[in-house]
Amino acid sequence: MEKINVIERIKDSFLENGKTIEIPLLKGQKTFQAVLHDGGISVSNLANQSFLPWSVFEETIVLLNEKNGCAIKGDAMSNKLGETGLPHDSIEGRIASKVYGKQLGQNVFRRITPIACILVWSGIVENQRGKLVLLNYHK
Repeated sequence: MEKINVIERIKDSFLENGKTIEIPLLKGQKTFQAVLHDGGISVSNLANQSFLPWSVFEETIVLLNEKNGCAIKGDAMSNKLGETGLPHDSIEGRIASKVYGKQLGQNVFRRITPIACILVWSGIVENQRGKLVLLNYHK
């Protein structure tokens, strides 16, 4: 299986389009602004926690590879980490625990929308209802 360098792919997408990009949301015609930085991407739709370090994208790809190219997003709005709607092996759950150090039973700040949108925009994943699917995944 070819290993995806998610950081390189995202940076390449930015370089083709500029350092500041309007990224389309998954539903509707609205967008949010994403700005490329050395350590990650800042986004306009996460209020006071607007910076996404590269590790959130790397962990997402690691999880997708572990789950045969498909992983549920997870619902951080209605669930705590480890609950049915936000399992540890969901994208939100993995990022919360591995990147932000959250423990089972803790509340998690919702970051899935900009993460998913950037990965879709970069041509790395496809959005499906409740999950992300890695494009060109081969076992």
